[in-house]
Amino acid sequence: MKLRVSGRARARIRHQDEWWRKHRLDAPNLFKEELAITFSRIARHTSARRPHTQVEGEPVWRVFMPRTEQHVYYTVEEASNEIVVETVWGARRGRGPKL
Repeated sequence: MKLRVSGRARARIRHQDEWWRKHRLDAPNLFKEELAITFSRIARHTSARRPHTQVEGEPVWRVFMPRTEQHVYYTVEEASNEIVVETVWGARRGRGPKL
């Protein structure tokens, strides 16, 4: 399956990467490195786990990135054979994103 990153997710990734580089000087590349590993895991295991939630009847999965404490939310579009990363969201926020 092909992995596609939505515009919303791209904006969140840019924002989080900028924040990480500015505030985590001891590991400025950690966010992008962990995100790349997570994308690879998602592509290999697509929907092996149970969905986190459903939006309008469609399943949404979530993967935790433990070192940067972020969640990656994604959907699977079987018809187009795509995994769509919907957003990246800070786990410490105590609430999930509006999906």
